[in-house]
Amino acid sequence: MSSLEQLHKNLLSEFNKDSKNLGTIEKLLADIKNNLTEESIGKLSPAASATIHRDYFEICALFAILKKDLDGFEKSIINVQSFYTSQTNDSTNKYLMIGLHLMFLLVKDKLSEFHMLIEQIDQHLQQTNPYIVTPVKLEQYLMEGAYNKVVLNEKTIPSPYYAMFIRILTDTVRGDIAVCIEKSYKRILIKDAIQMLLYDNADEALAFADKRGWKREKDMFSFEALQATNEGPPKAHLDTERIAKQAIFYAKQLEMIV
Repeated sequence: MSSLEQLHKNLLSEFNKDSKNLGTIEKLLADIKNNLTEESIGKLSPAASATIHRDYFEICALFAILKKDLDGFEKSIINVQSFYTSQTNDSTNKYLMIGLHLMFLLVKDKLSEFHMLIEQIDQHLQQTNPYIVTPVKLEQYLMEGAYNKVVLNEKTIPSPYYAMFIRILTDTVRGDIAVCIEKSYKRILIKDAIQMLLYDNADEALAFADKRGWKREKDMFSFEALQATNEGPPKAHLDTERIAKQAIFYAKQLEMIV
């Protein structure tokens, strides 16, 4: 067994552990990268070389997610897709990788690239493959303003690697709903604000409100002081008018959604 093959074996062993040591994985990835030379690759069969390259590129992308490194993920997923186009046989992780790429594009609001990638995927797979269905549905929910479904999606993700992207989307949605509340109300009942923000945990909602500087007055949040200090109306990424009309309605439907 060559040194490159041994490093590959060690990487798979470490990465497949339930409790991953990110420092060890990072070092193994760096060692493999340094050993991907023409001389080392020339000693391998084409199949062995393809397997090592595939696993290296895919694990680099997943490792970036574990580190919450979006920039690193973007670079890694481009390498994954380039590798896939050079191969005749599909990786068993192909649609996981494509799905994560779609999630990244959604999070970064790169919707034109999102739709270009979707168009390359068979229509049947868009409707049946869970890795693809998830980002497709999430984009639809965002367009419809069904923000509660974005939040609930974290409970039904097809892979733990989707969780980071769902949380980013959830944070964006909550931030924009908060901007809408701040813009639309002078005062609001705390219980209504919690519903609108799609929290099922009051303590988390109150901590979120505190970070935004919302003033509590008995059972109400007051925004008068906050509005007075703002030079202009708050800006949101989402359609604030639509949020104002739909957020309470969707929040009250939380128990009814499957």
